[in-house]
Amino acid sequence: MISWGILSTARIGLTAVAPAILAVPEARLAGVASRTPEKANEFLADLGRDTGRRLEDVKVYDSYDALLDDPDIDAVYIPLPNSMHSEWTIKAAKAKKHILCEKPMAVDAQQARYTIDFCKNEGVLFMEAFMYQFHPQYQRIREILAAGRIGEMRLIRSAFTFPLLNRQDIRYSKALAGGSLMDVGCYCIHSARLLFGEEPISVAASAVMENGVDTTLTGILDFSRGRMAIFDVSFTMPRRQLLEIVGTEGVILVERPWKAEGLETRLLVGSGLGDGDCSGFEAIAVPAASAYQLEVEAFCQAIEGKRPLPVDPETSYRNMLVIDAVRKAAESGKTVCLSSS
Repeated sequence: MISWGILSTARIGLTAVAPAILAVPEARLAGVASRTPEKANEFLADLGRDTGRRLEDVKVYDSYDALLDDPDIDAVYIPLPNSMHSEWTIKAAKAKKHILCEKPMAVDAQQARYTIDFCKNEGVLFMEAFMYQFHPQYQRIREILAAGRIGEMRLIRSAFTFPLLNRQDIRYSKALAGGSLMDVGCYCIHSARLLFGEEPISVAASAVMENGVDTTLTGILDFSRGRMAIFDVSFTMPRRQLLEIVGTEGVILVERPWKAEGLETRLLVGSGLGDGDCSGFEAIAVPAASAYQLEVEAFCQAIEGKRPLPVDPETSYRNMLVIDAVRKAAESGKTVCLSSS
């Protein structure tokens, strides 16, 4: 049984990861830390109400350090602001805690490199929380691709946008490493790399900036053999979540590529799109699943030595390399080449 602590009372912890910890047989929610203990108590009251669980045995800590100092905690989940991810991952590693850290794991690739190496040297497991890749629909996508249903993949087109009206939200803060690229663009980049199974060789990008933060960004990732990924992300557009995989002989449309928690999903597979007509597409249903629960379960099993770490931390470093390149391309207006090493 892995005893978990959560650093902060962030909403993602309340609505997604804490319920997942409670649902996994190998896991136990042991503590929640907040610099305002009243918020931690409110967090547990809301969590208990939402899940129907009695949580009297979950400890409340009045500081993040106090939770890390507790020898009863085996692993921590870190949903702090982006700029604090590396700092508290390193502190958790020093305390010999295994770490599941929200994405993006660092503010840039240099910081990611240092953080990953530090965790390795401390002998603790580290994983960046791109939970979507644990959803069964991605295994189904791989099967469709392996069967040659759409021929050779040539293009991945994605979008992740939503109206973020509160300008006081931390995602609008340059100091806290906010911006649409860091918040949701990381999903588009990660999924393109995952599906192509390799790294881009160059990137181009354009962004709309507000107080030093990209509120809208579009990017083009060039992969080998003329393949591309095109994406757009925004805090100022209507809610859109879409992924289109285009091959030489067909198309896969993913209706809920990243946020499909507890929902049945559909993959639409067909020979092509014309005049907005999807009537010729086969709809492949994927049963509802909790990607967060599957993520926590896999990480617990890795800690217990029952399976390898499901996601190599090196993929997190490489994702940050691409994010850095996209950011540089948007700032300079020039194509940025990535090293092939």
